[in-house]
Amino acid sequence: MNYGYARPVELIDSMDAQEQKLAEHAEKLYLEDHDDNKKRTQLNALLSAMKAGDTLYVTDLFILADSTKQLVDLVNTASAKETTIIVLNKGLSIDSETSLTFSASLNLISEFQSDVVKFRTRLGMTEASSKGKQLGRPKRSDDNIKKAIEMYMSKKFTLDEIKEETNISRATLYRHLDL
Repeated sequence: MNYGYARPVELIDSMDAQEQKLAEHAEKLYLEDHDDNKKRTQLNALLSAMKAGDTLYVTDLFILADSTKQLVDLVNTASAKETTIIVLNKGLSIDSETSLTFSASLNLISEFQSDVVKFRTRLGMTEASSKGKQLGRPKRSDDNIKKAIEMYMSKKFTLDEIKEETNISRATLYRHLDL
């Protein structure tokens, strides 16, 4: 039987896009409704249902696993069950008889780890922003910039004195003077 597995990881494909791609190949879809890597109830149910000769379709390796170790474990499980994993976006087929060349394996693992880092970074930024955290470089106080400009225009202070008093660097001061 042909199975499809999807989970909401917006970095790669939306759930709708994943479902469309999988529907072309899979007879039964297992869809996670969250991206939590600790609760993979649908994936566990799918792995339990698979038998020798079955095929699992995913759109990308990152949909299947969040770490290299988890990916290796899943590939070993599929191999032990004599099932095939097909990664649609990469044109990759993994089964007990197929072996990848060393360089191709390294490239895929490298891409996979890069996707993991991007996803976790984006997840962390989203979480921080939902908690009201300021992302990016902190903004300078408008009052300090105004004071620095006034001090500069008065021609009574050196740039070092202005920086010491307002904590505005020479470059920041000149940038605001040009505006």
